[in-house]
Amino acid sequence: MAAHRMGKAAGYISVVSPDHPPIERDTLQCVHCGGHWSVEPGSGRQRGFCTMCNGPHCGREHCWECVPFRKKLDQMARRAALAEALGLVK
Repeated sequence: MAAHRMGKAAGYISVVSPDHPPIERDTLQCVHCGGHWSVEPGSGRQRGFCTMCNGPHCGREHCWECVPFRKKLDQMARRAALAEALGLVK
């Protein structure tokens, strides 16, 4: 069974259990938080697509606003460098 896709898969998941048949699915990655999920049509989960980043997002409340994951990483690095320069971190 083919999964509904919102773009190119970012990963792949394979779940094996002795009590159930194997589950294999493609995954997508959120352009805003970096989280991964498998696409399950009809699950009721609301996901989104950011037209500014041109990619899918996970649908969590904080990911509806466009703040790309790379920008968040850059902000964290700048804060860490500032804290180190101010002597707040050993």
